[in-house]
Amino acid sequence: MLDHTPDRNAGPMVAAVCVAGPALVALIPMAAAPALVAMAIHFGTGADDALFSQIVMTLPALMLIVAAPLAGLLAGRIGQRAVLLFSLTLYVIGGAGVLFIGSSTALVALRLILGIGGGGVLTSCLGLIGDHFSGHKRERVLGWVTSASSLLAGLALIGGGRLVDFGGWQAPFSLYLLGIPTLAAAFTVIRNSPACPPTAPSGTPVPLLTTPVRDLARVWPYYALLVLLTLGMFTPAIQAGFLLSARGMGSAQTIGSVIAATSFVAMVTALAFGPLRERIGLHGFLALDALSMGLGILVIALASQTWQVFAGCCLVGIGAGMSEPATASIIFSRAPAYVHALAMGVIVSALNAGQFLNPLVFDALRQVTGLAGAFIVFALALIATAVFVAIRRRDDLLERT
Repeated sequence: MLDHTPDRNAGPMVAAVCVAGPALVALIPMAAAPALVAMAIHFGTGADDALFSQIVMTLPALMLIVAAPLAGLLAGRIGQRAVLLFSLTLYVIGGAGVLFIGSSTALVALRLILGIGGGGVLTSCLGLIGDHFSGHKRERVLGWVTSASSLLAGLALIGGGRLVDFGGWQAPFSLYLLGIPTLAAAFTVIRNSPACPPTAPSGTPVPLLTTPVRDLARVWPYYALLVLLTLGMFTPAIQAGFLLSARGMGSAQTIGSVIAATSFVAMVTALAFGPLRERIGLHGFLALDALSMGLGILVIALASQTWQVFAGCCLVGIGAGMSEPATASIIFSRAPAYVHALAMGVIVSALNAGQFLNPLVFDALRQVTGLAGAFIVFALALIATAVFVAIRRRDDLLERT
């Protein structure tokens, strides 16, 4: 149902900072990805060095999973603004600091710092959206977040390779310098006081963790669903290349271009989330997300031509662009305001957990059914989830004014 309370709208500058922060976090894996081969060559030519470069790419995701909820708890005590400014500082140090080092130990340390900063940036920006915007305006800003993140990730993949050719393996890490103007803008326009801790009916403060955890436990199914949807949205990027290569479908460049369709379609559908929200209920979006991802992954599994894989990636992109803003909107509406920061931190952990678990889930399925079979089994699970959500929450498939 529509919320008829007056909308909070902090204005375009605050919205720009809240959108820029998550877009910067999208650079954490994508800016490093084009440098993996050159990085392996720099640190050695053996298989262990190739593995090292891949670990360097994924290390920040593990730190994001841990740091994001902690940043949410901290924001509840000292305020979103302080967490955002400190996290952006860590982001610049951990990201652009690679330009000035040459040892593998320093590289690993900086990537860990980058992951901590990224968890704080994403958590505080999502929390600020909840604090400073409401109603359809908030939902539009959440859509812009996913759209800008998809766009910047795609551009980083395209431009990062050219930077490697021009300046070596360290050159793409200069993209993290974009955190400096974002930090300056956040320092100027973000204003919010530290949040007060919740109080019990008697007026005495409740424990720091007990009540927030109890409140978030009420929305745990949405976090679980977000992990499942994130597994789906990363399937083309992580798994489709292996399936296409096994079938001899196209060159590496062709495969990369086809898979990139997921990100660019996600950018468009995320932009459309706000306008469509006036007609489609939030649970309608969740059902649509799971259905489009399931159908897309099924098309990829059964494809015999490259254009069919492209169509499947586009279908996955539809759900990928709208799953995060839809889930965040539901949790914002169902969780008390004082727990929004922690709630967004757990969302960040769920998103990164889905990305991290994708190879493990598909490896387990592949051992039983083969790679194509793993695609089919997972696709059917997503489609079944869509049917369950549609039946369970049929009252919220369309928006009712």
